[in-house]
Amino acid sequence: MKVKATVKEVLQETPRVRLVHLEWPGVRDFGFKPGQWVGIWCDSFLGENNKPLRRAFSIASSPSLDYIELCIARGTGLSAHLQDLPVGSTVNIDGPYGMFWLRPAQKYLFIAGGTGIAPLRPMIHQALSEGKEVLLIYSMKTPSDFIYRAEFEGLKGKFTIIPTITTGGYPQWEGQRGRVQTFLHKYFKQGYDVFICGPPSMVEDIQAKLIELGQQKEKIFVDKWE
Repeated sequence: MKVKATVKEVLQETPRVRLVHLEWPGVRDFGFKPGQWVGIWCDSFLGENNKPLRRAFSIASSPSLDYIELCIARGTGLSAHLQDLPVGSTVNIDGPYGMFWLRPAQKYLFIAGGTGIAPLRPMIHQALSEGKEVLLIYSMKTPSDFIYRAEFEGLKGKFTIIPTITTGGYPQWEGQRGRVQTFLHKYFKQGYDVFICGPPSMVEDIQAKLIELGQQKEKIFVDKWE
């Protein structure tokens, strides 16, 4: 499906991340599954060969809402352009795409790095709405990079979050420290379906550690972003 969407609002979530809400008539009929992604481009933002630059973005919101949410980190190119769009601007969307969605299970382990939390967020809400056990391990550089912090810390149900920072300092930080694979053994247990999203090197290292800990390879689902 291809649609023209309007920027409904842009929210500053962290110093580097903005949440861009896009709406259009019939958005609830878009038919995506939590975890999928869309292609985004703007007619006025051109890349090589003087053609609109198109990029993939995970949908960070649930299908029941009257908009879709993009969780965009400050960068260059289209990411910066989308962050700075005024309310009322139009963008092009196609999709949804991807095979990254929940498989039936009794308990889930979600592992995210940075804005890799975007596709996992609606998956977490889906799993909790179905009464499933959910453990989220969320890796970020600094405490100020904790996307959706208030939301996750307020979630009810069978939900546990383990945040970790990967840079030193921050004496007031009470969460984990270090990269996920260095402490994963403390929280991992058999029986999880595992969903991972983040930079390719992080995803690959965690996959290897999970298999070392005895996780079945076919129960590991990944979404790598560049």
